[in-house]
Amino acid sequence: MNKNLLFTVLIALLGAHGAQGQQTTSQSKLTISMEKRKALDSGSGVIISNEIQEWNPNETAIIICDMWDQHWCKGATERVADMATHMNKVISIAREKGVLIVHAPSDCLDPYKNHPARKTVQQLKTKKFKGRINADKLSIEDKAVWPIDDSDNGCDCFPECAHGSPWRKQIETLKIDDKDAISDSGEEIAALFDQRKINNVILMGVHTNICVIGRTFGLRSMIKLGKNVVLMRDMTDIMYDSKQSPYVSHFTGNSLFIEYVEQYICPTIVSTDFTKEKQFRFKKDNRQVIGFITAENEYRTNEKFPAFAHDLLMTKNVQCEYAIGSPMTEGPGIHNIENLQMLKDADLIVTCVRRRALEPEKMGLLKSYIQSGKPLLAIRTSSHAFDAKGNVSRSGGGVVASNVPVADQLAQWPEFDKDVLGGNYQGHYGHLQEGTDISIVPGMESHPLLKGVAPKGFVSPSWLYINRPLRSENIQVLLSGSIPGEPAQPVLWINKHATGKVIYTSLGHWDDWKIESFNNLMTNAVDILLKK
Repeated sequence: MNKNLLFTVLIALLGAHGAQGQQTTSQSKLTISMEKRKALDSGSGVIISNEIQEWNPNETAIIICDMWDQHWCKGATERVADMATHMNKVISIAREKGVLIVHAPSDCLDPYKNHPARKTVQQLKTKKFKGRINADKLSIEDKAVWPIDDSDNGCDCFPECAHGSPWRKQIETLKIDDKDAISDSGEEIAALFDQRKINNVILMGVHTNICVIGRTFGLRSMIKLGKNVVLMRDMTDIMYDSKQSPYVSHFTGNSLFIEYVEQYICPTIVSTDFTKEKQFRFKKDNRQVIGFITAENEYRTNEKFPAFAHDLLMTKNVQCEYAIGSPMTEGPGIHNIENLQMLKDADLIVTCVRRRALEPEKMGLLKSYIQSGKPLLAIRTSSHAFDAKGNVSRSGGGVVASNVPVADQLAQWPEFDKDVLGGNYQGHYGHLQEGTDISIVPGMESHPLLKGVAPKGFVSPSWLYINRPLRSENIQVLLSGSIPGEPAQPVLWINKHATGKVIYTSLGHWDDWKIESFNNLMTNAVDILLKK
């Protein structure tokens, strides 16, 4: 063979081998979807966002906090047992991927003194980390308000359980592999992480407001060590007595504490990142689930939805989940919305999305929800939510694994406006300083959706959307909007599409949320759609 030809063939083979090796490495990475909250500069609320990171499994550990065989509180013991089966599935999958599993059943290590997983860390305690691991609050927490009153130690049982220390070992549902680690010492665990070059740490277990946050191996300590820390929010629980402030159910107290963690401690993730299934819910958590989907760059719904959801948490005994897209008009990840698996549990979804294409499987989740007949509250840009105005390849902004052919197209749903909302979006009129006059359609004054809406209407700062004529025979228009020199337009209506009910409003400007009538409309819509 010609030497030059042989050289060319060898280079090609080496290149192919290198590409294959790179693909294998990329495929082995963990895709972690991190939900977090950041306080607004004004101090009057938060922005909720999502960040996707790729982690090397060999640089990642899961710490399982205090999943004891028995707790002094019977309710806590029941919830640990409820959670343990799903948790074992999560850690089994993580272990297979190369993640280090650390079992940390505090104060009961004696049953494991001869276990290989215990011997792995017994000799690793070092003074190097002394003083850096403690339960002291992080500086960002200095002015934070603790969301629940747990001063009575949080037993929600009646009669309340007697205190004690009945735990003897970790619950046996959680399997311990010889290559795992067992320790309840922050110094030992820190030394192990230092030895193994562990940078990413996932905390799970109980109880979030006591041990998970405060142990020497807990969230605060891991953050002080400089680790990239997250809490797996569906694999944790709190100690909270619903007879204490803020007088909400135990599970709503749990949700409130997750809000606190996301704002002041660290991001959270769900077990879906490992199982590829919907997240865990406690058997006794019978709250209806509201899913908020936000992916737009104009109306600050990543700020307004969390505030609205918090009010619903406090007053309606519901669970609120979020599917979050990037608040941009272009750029990497623009066509990705995370956490849409929550649609499998949702009893109502609230959307404000603008011109997004989705991976086909994610669009399938949305279509399955709509076809199930469950309700939808759609706001503002939802009229053109899934019409990206042209084909979008997976390389054009979707977040996908490297082994997916980039030529595959992302899915769109341009008929969503017509077929689901019954609308006819044709753009909007110009921005007027005097705003849009909103009035009640004659004959609709007593409709329950308009309870608390000013009889004479109100002025919205929103620019008026053009939707005439509407495209459903089953629409009931309740509010109209008008500006000088143009025909009135419908701005709020109820539509009964082929399988379910929708309430849509073209209102939803960030300043609309400052108007009492608008807030009452949103709350009424939730009540009606959930049939409260």
